Amino acid sequence: PQGKKKTPKTGKKKETSENAPIFLRKTYHMIDTCDSTVSSWSEDGTTFVVKDTEKFATDIIPQFFKHNNFSSFVRQLNFYGFRKIKTDPIKINTAIDDLESKYWRFRHEKFQR
Repeated sequence: PQGKKKTPKTGKKKETSENAPIFLRKTYHMIDTCDSTVSSWSEDGTTFVVKDTEKFATDIIPQFFKHNNFSSFVRQLNFYGFRKIKTDPIKINTAIDDLESKYWRFRHEKFQR
């Protein structure tokens, strides 16, 4: 049976990905399989980062959805409760900071690697 399954150790019910909306399942797979220079999970797996929004829109989004519009993708993320993480304004290494300032980082407490 699909739905909530009990975890072996605790016996508590655990949400399974089969219950997640198709948009979230596709997004998870998209981030999981994407070229890491375009988009990837953060090191701790609690956020994901879109590093190249143009390439993400033209090459990655159309593989999973019927459009190539980054704004529409972000709108859907917002609809599902994702929030964009603002980058820290403190500048240490300007070359890296300039590059990373173009990154879009998203977080949702239940959407993790």
